[in-house]
Amino acid sequence: MIRFESVGFAYPGSGGRSALTRVTLTVEPGELVAVAGANGSGKSTLARLADGLLRPTSGSVTVDGVDTADDERVWDVRSLVGMVFQDPDDQIVGTIVEEDVAFGPGNLGVAPAELRERVDASLAAVGLSALSRREPHLLSEGQKQRVAIAGALAMRPAYLVLDEPTSMLDPGGRRSVLDLIDGLAHREGHGVLHVSHDATGIARADRVIVLESGCVAYDGTPAGLLSDQAMLARAGIALPEIGVLADALRALGARVPEGTMDAESLVGALWP
Repeated sequence: MIRFESVGFAYPGSGGRSALTRVTLTVEPGELVAVAGANGSGKSTLARLADGLLRPTSGSVTVDGVDTADDERVWDVRSLVGMVFQDPDDQIVGTIVEEDVAFGPGNLGVAPAELRERVDASLAAVGLSALSRREPHLLSEGQKQRVAIAGALAMRPAYLVLDEPTSMLDPGGRRSVLDLIDGLAHREGHGVLHVSHDATGIARADRVIVLESGCVAYDGTPAGLLSDQAMLARAGIALPEIGVLADALRALGARVPEGTMDAESLVGALWP
């Protein structure tokens, strides 16, 4: 479990102004937790605290009981938590796809036979086995994001932290990566912390945390958030057109579930 206990954080040189204040939350294995909020709310700070890239100013962050502030356990934390950033080009370093996926575990001294198995399994998990010899710069943005996720998976983490991984993708790429994230949590059993401002991705989560000025303003179900127009506005989340249509149909008495954000779900609700 990733556990935040009354976590506060202030960046050096901020004059003591807190980026996060008394944040308490957990991410369980097999749970998909979305983190939302307006720009400057503290989302990316929280993501970096979750894998020890940052350390709390107050309170504590632990991963399966390991304190991220313990200098002697830093590699234990990094082996438990995989991090995927918004722009995959920021973390792709290999000249071909399989070389990039092998980079992390290779630096840890994983034996060649196991390294080969990890690379193959990670590429299969993200659906890129056929592109293992492709140069990353020839891939689409969605495929690059999958490579970044495969690189994190090759480290065999229990948890994944994804900082707005779909923000640069077109609708098709976004849907593909969201399907992958859903499967990593609900089929593969990874605990996933997904920072997102996209209502479609938020709707797929088991739980949503909304940050406002560094504090937890909402901790509940996606349906509860997506039906609360005031909270959506505070979080800077705009419903997609399908979500707006679903709301209108519910107002007319149609049996459309809360959180319906894509055409397939809407058609399935109307014509089961």
